[in-house]
Amino acid sequence: MYAKLSNKLKETLGLESSPIAISFSNEPPEGVEQMKGRIRLCQMLDKVRLDGESFYTDYENHGCDGGAYSCGLIMPSERLKTGEFLAKDLGLFGSKRAARRFISAIPRIEPETVKVVSFSPLENAKFEPDVVVLICNAKQGMKIAEAGAYQSGKNTMGLTGPPICSAVVAYPFLSGEVVYSLGDMGARRSMKVKDEDIFVAIPTERLPDIVANLGKLR
Repeated sequence: MYAKLSNKLKETLGLESSPIAISFSNEPPEGVEQMKGRIRLCQMLDKVRLDGESFYTDYENHGCDGGAYSCGLIMPSERLKTGEFLAKDLGLFGSKRAARRFISAIPRIEPETVKVVSFSPLENAKFEPDVVVLICNAKQGMKIAEAGAYQSGKNTMGLTGPPICSAVVAYPFLSGEVVYSLGDMGARRSMKVKDEDIFVAIPTERLPDIVANLGKLR
């Protein structure tokens, strides 16, 4: 099923890399090995879409507490809560005050309700994804938005500001809505993305209809 959906997405949209299947659970999925090492969640997306790797992770694999927090793996650290991590460590805000407002408002899964986050190219997924993330150009993203609105007439939400671990990993899981993002500076520094690339996330339950609707667009 997932292979067919993935191939249809790639063929219809002309994607240059695989859609990324992501799931949240408390147990590792059967037949999937744990990732070795410790990297940022955004870099995990590249391992999947560019290298074709499938793996699961726990907190020890996550090199960025922001990503681990967004995915519900941990309680926020003091440096994250006070804004020091985003303002001083990453330099993304001009003050701890601004960073603190930001971190209090971003979407995130309830802390410590997830133990395992799993990743796979959609066509190879051995687990049921919760969210599917695409990295594509603006025209391809537009087609996904139009396919999402084809039956319902609902607009696709843009969520730029929050990091992609919040905007296109946690938020679609929490809301059930398709969302796009221009990304964030931290992710774009760490990932192999083009300037024109955007991020689009689709809750898995909406994927079959969106893929079917892509074929109906003129």
